[in-house]
Amino acid sequence: MGVNTDASQILHTGQLPSSNNADTDALCRRNVRMMYVFQILNSMAWGMALGPVFDRYLYYLGGGAAVGPTLVPKHQRNSLVGMTESISGLSSLFLAIPVGLLVDREQQSRSRLLKQSTVFAVLSCILAIVACITDVVLFLFASLVLLGVFMEISGSTSEAIFADSVPAGSRSGVFTTKTILTTVGTAIGPMLSAIGLLIIGDNWQPHQMKAVVIVGSLFMPISCIPCLFFQDPPVAASVPSATQSPAIESPGAVSFSCPQNPLRARKFGPLRGRHVPFILATADFITCIGAGMTVKFFNLFFIQDMHFNPTDICLLQTAYPLVIAVFVKFTQRLAKPFGRAQASCAFFSVNVLCLLMLSQVKSLPMLLCVFLLRGGFANSTSAIDRSILMDCTPSSQRGRWNAVQSFTSMTWSGSAFLGGLSADSHDYRFTFLITAFVYATACVVYSPLLALVPRREADAACGAAQDVRELPLVEAAVGA
Repeated sequence: MGVNTDASQILHTGQLPSSNNADTDALCRRNVRMMYVFQILNSMAWGMALGPVFDRYLYYLGGGAAVGPTLVPKHQRNSLVGMTESISGLSSLFLAIPVGLLVDREQQSRSRLLKQSTVFAVLSCILAIVACITDVVLFLFASLVLLGVFMEISGSTSEAIFADSVPAGSRSGVFTTKTILTTVGTAIGPMLSAIGLLIIGDNWQPHQMKAVVIVGSLFMPISCIPCLFFQDPPVAASVPSATQSPAIESPGAVSFSCPQNPLRARKFGPLRGRHVPFILATADFITCIGAGMTVKFFNLFFIQDMHFNPTDICLLQTAYPLVIAVFVKFTQRLAKPFGRAQASCAFFSVNVLCLLMLSQVKSLPMLLCVFLLRGGFANSTSAIDRSILMDCTPSSQRGRWNAVQSFTSMTWSGSAFLGGLSADSHDYRFTFLITAFVYATACVVYSPLLALVPRREADAACGAAQDVRELPLVEAAVGA
């Protein structure tokens, strides 16, 4: 009887009873904080285990040091780097849609799925250590497959829980904070690698590279600890499914069939507001094709062509995410007066120009400056793009749209193999040039969002039923 009473109150007022509201607020705050901790620890482990030293270790294995089959022609070093990246990405690619559908179906069991995914991280860590000790590439491939499984399941579930824990219309600030913490963690990983290399030796010796990768791999299971403390927001459980209506669906966008949805009236030629998620996914897909051909080879470009030693490249990869973190905050602030889509499109377009410069510039100081600026412009837009996506999708569809985003982002792993072949047959700068044109195409695909997405973030949530959480939740979480 109590459940029916609660459901009736939500249907009429859009809010939980006050006795439950405080508990829900506390639970959601904890989810937000756990997401922050998980992101910074996971990216730190990733920066050590799979950062620039790992890329150079793969390059070393590709030169003939690998034990057993490598699935690429011998001495095709860049091809092995691209193949390794493709192995991990393809495992996520095949799982993206099934995991997304599972996350949507199990809306009140997402936290359980997140906890179970940590098993794959532990197994991946064990195999990575064995691979480094033995130089058996097949063990390394198996480790990356398991890591891809972990990243896909943990990514879809944690992002869905995180989005459900933040009110619509207020997400860009919280997503920006999450992105900043992720980039800071990515900077800490190479910084710790640089400190370790200064102690054990600043050369590209096999035992030095292996030590860094093994220590980073050991951090991966530790980074999973916050996953054990996520909980599903109990909003959907408060309303029997037979009576739940789209207007009060667990926090998210109003259904596109609802007249109150502000995106319903927006149009750009034949495109309508309901097409926003599809446009974002298509632009991401094209972007990731270009990114795969280039991003994995930036480190090798500086190592092989610019003759960076281990400490040099680790320090560069420490500075790189910190520049991104600054740009993420700047982009989010610029989005307030100009609009989220406008800021995102403008910054990513500048990234295209920077890539063209990277393919031509010879001076090392100028090259480093352009490289850092390009990273800031290119990677500062993901937070506001994801906030747009979450504002345009209801909770019941977030798993599948997170899966679609994973599906598109993992295409960069497939194109990494093409980038390796291109680098072996031409050079790294040639891949930069090709990627610039691919990115320009993505900007054209993204451009309809300038008309379809409201300039004011609050307008995107206008007409939605009141979230069961109060706005101070976001302020408290960001200030924590």
